[in-house]
Amino acid sequence: MRTITFKSYTQYEEFMKRKFVHKANRKGIEGEELNKHLKNYEHHIQEVWIENEGDKAIEEQGFVTISFHRKRGKHKHGGGKHFLKEAKGNLNHSIHVRLDENTYEVLLNFCSKHKMDISQAIRFFIKNNTDKTS
Repeated sequence: MRTITFKSYTQYEEFMKRKFVHKANRKGIEGEELNKHLKNYEHHIQEVWIENEGDKAIEEQGFVTISFHRKRGKHKHGGGKHFLKEAKGNLNHSIHVRLDENTYEVLLNFCSKHKMDISQAIRFFIKNNTDKTS
């Protein structure tokens, strides 16, 4: 998973457009076909921003952090982006954890059931486990 922090909608929009053009070029899409796809994608960029209250997050926190999930080495299409709404303070530390297939599936099922991304689930587990051991 890769997380990126944006300080404005414009910064987010430019990043997403560059990402889309890069993917389109790898697939051999260019010229008028690329322009047509980019127009459709611009609408999607706006929808995701509005749906996840990007302007509100910037107003409250001064930034928006978005996580991009990968599946087997490739970015998921479309819905793989999640705004970290709970991030009131700065999330300064990033960790990497290796899991066996079974544990990873359990984690993904938990995330799906509770509508959380992996980072939110790990923070949830740590917070709830810490409360019991203190």
